[in-house]
Amino acid sequence: MFKKKQGRPQAIGLGLLTVNTRYPIPLYKNQADELPFDTLKFEEDKSGKTVFVSNVKLAPYLMNAGDSDKEAEEHIRMGLVRFGPELKFSVVDTGSTYFRVISNQAQWQEFFIKKAPGAVYYSEERMLSDNNCSNCPGSEYNPCWYIFETWERYLKRVEFITKDSLVVYDRPGGEVLFQQTDQAFLPFSVSDVKGDWLKLKKGFGREGNFENGKNYNGWIKWREGRDLLIDITEKTYE
Repeated sequence: MFKKKQGRPQAIGLGLLTVNTRYPIPLYKNQADELPFDTLKFEEDKSGKTVFVSNVKLAPYLMNAGDSDKEAEEHIRMGLVRFGPELKFSVVDTGSTYFRVISNQAQWQEFFIKKAPGAVYYSEERMLSDNNCSNCPGSEYNPCWYIFETWERYLKRVEFITKDSLVVYDRPGGEVLFQQTDQAFLPFSVSDVKGDWLKLKKGFGREGNFENGKNYNGWIKWREGRDLLIDITEKTYE
């Protein structure tokens, strides 16, 4: 199993904006500005990796240059695919024409990304998959896409989450149902989200990691302020 893990960035704001790295993105200091102060561009270096070109020091939720040509060959030999670049921003505000995002989570810097005429903005990742084929019947293919997922939608669709020093409660802040005392790997899916709390269920297809007779289906705190308290594995590749 090859898994792509998000790591432990900060959990800020309303959710996450996944941007399309095929098209330049004008950046604005204020919502009302008509002219951008910079444009984020995406270029390819000699190795085949994507370079994020901007005058802004970027440190967003996720920034991944993708495979080099050599790495892509190795992944394809393994029966996988070439992994492309990824760029996700934490969204702290959004309206009909804009997203206000955190450009640098370490320094708490932000800018505005305005919604582009002609682009499509999906609210769930699966909507991109459903419409990502130009020749498929029923597909409303648009190569200029973006995805804005609320934290609830995002956490419910990731492959699994794990948590160190796991304590599961019967309700947010309630009585303890289960407390982990060993280092067993317990991959959970998310069935519900209420503020800083989420409800767990055994990860689909991973039920063998859990002991029979123990009640794991409770609540844990997934963030505290800006701090993300869980590890997120968005996807795995067999």
